[in-house]
Amino acid sequence: MKKALAYLITRAAGLFLLAVFTVLPVVGRLWQFCRTRELINLWIPIRIIQWLLYLPIHVFLVVMVRPWLAWVAVKWFSTENKLGLQPWLFWFMTIDNPLTGDEGWQTKHIPPGSDPLSDENRTDWARRNGFNWFNHWILGCKNDEVWALFNLAIQNEHWLWVRPDGYWMVRAYIPWGKRYLNLFWGWSLFGEIDGRCKFTVTTRFKDHKPG
Repeated sequence: MKKALAYLITRAAGLFLLAVFTVLPVVGRLWQFCRTRELINLWIPIRIIQWLLYLPIHVFLVVMVRPWLAWVAVKWFSTENKLGLQPWLFWFMTIDNPLTGDEGWQTKHIPPGSDPLSDENRTDWARRNGFNWFNHWILGCKNDEVWALFNLAIQNEHWLWVRPDGYWMVRAYIPWGKRYLNLFWGWSLFGEIDGRCKFTVTTRFKDHKPG
């Protein structure tokens, strides 16, 4: 009896999750359609102009951090445990990882046997992710939880996403020989951290297109 009951509960839970992931995108599309198109059309040009105004600020920070600023910050203003920077440099830090980087960084970019706490490795991480806090809290935008929930399951089905408040995201993979040119511009609308979506203008080559 107990096994039968457990089986029924498991099957019911599975069907419920399947229904959620099937119905939720449809409800999301209907919900978006019902929101005023006039409002969306009004916000889109404003957000494009906003992104273009933010772009030179972002590029300036990238240019500043890569040649020397990351090295100076790590070399002279690290905390004693080497995991972070002095409190007044919070705007320079990655808001969800220390200077040793995330697991993917440590696996793919740090040579085997190398110390993640070395000045070289921490500087490389800071060069790649410097001003992360700034990109989230100053240049970024507030997350729309409802919109993200409705569209999360189908986020890879389209290369362009636009929220009703006009914030947009281009995530395209353009065939380039045997590789793909990855364009990730706008705001990271599905990559919310601490309730914020970061400003992004990533352009790089990838070997594979995500499935």
